Amino acid sequence: MKLIAVTNDRMSIDELIQTLLAIEPYIDAVILREKSKTDTEILKLIQKLKEVNFNVKKMIVHGKPTIANTEQIDKVQLPGGLPLPDLMRQYPALLFGKSVHSLEEAIVAEADGAESVLYGHLFKTNSKPGLQPRGTDDLRRIVSSLTIPVYAIGGIRPSHIERLREVGIAGVAIMSTIFESEHPKNIAKEYYDAIHT
Repeated sequence: MKLIAVTNDRMSIDELIQTLLAIEPYIDAVILREKSKTDTEILKLIQKLKEVNFNVKKMIVHGKPTIANTEQIDKVQLPGGLPLPDLMRQYPALLFGKSVHSLEEAIVAEADGAESVLYGHLFKTNSKPGLQPRGTDDLRRIVSSLTIPVYAIGGIRPSHIERLREVGIAGVAIMSTIFESEHPKNIAKEYYDAIHT
């Protein structure tokens, strides 16, 4: 099972770099989900990460295939709504993960050529206030219906890992718990330890 960090778009570039360097040993990948930053700022972030030897293979660009292509990053995570088949034709060298919120969306994403899907939100989370969590029943159906890797996101705690492992997911994506912590390295290690015990 893999551990993917998802940035929360609340840090400066320098703060984010320091946090990512601290958690890098414990994560398999990071989705750079910095929606409020300009393309120029995201490029600067990626270039600075490369300068400090953050592993490029662990980087996933959120929603911006042009930037991934320019910076020779292999993977893009697409939010719902972006036309996957068109983007695959335009950027044949890239792998695309797709964020989904239902079994139907997951089936379409796989048929369209997604390399993986990210499903959520599973449990109550501060980043989705007032929205009902989806739980694990649909997640279980998605895992059994698809042949591509299925990742889960949303309110996942280290204590959930064993239960989620039984569902058969490829990994978990964590945002708030890591990036809103005063000790992100310790939190990332807690997830790492839960996954690897």
